[in-house]
Amino acid sequence: MEKVDFLILKYLSQGLKIGDIPKQLEDDESIITSKSNIEKRLTIIKKLCGAKTPFHLAVIAKERKLI
Repeated sequence: MEKVDFLILKYLSQGLKIGDIPKQLEDDESIITSKSNIEKRLTIIKKLCGAKTPFHLAVIAKERKLI
């Protein structure tokens, strides 16, 4: 997983909505991305972790100490 993937997981665990993550990435890390790119990354990350929803993914990431 890439740095941006870990940041996406971090923001999800903090309760941010998928639509708010691109703005947060730009503000915090100067990473410019779109909502659709975030959704694509989440699809890949969910498959890797075996999660069904973004919330489930955040729980798995915390359990595995990824975030």
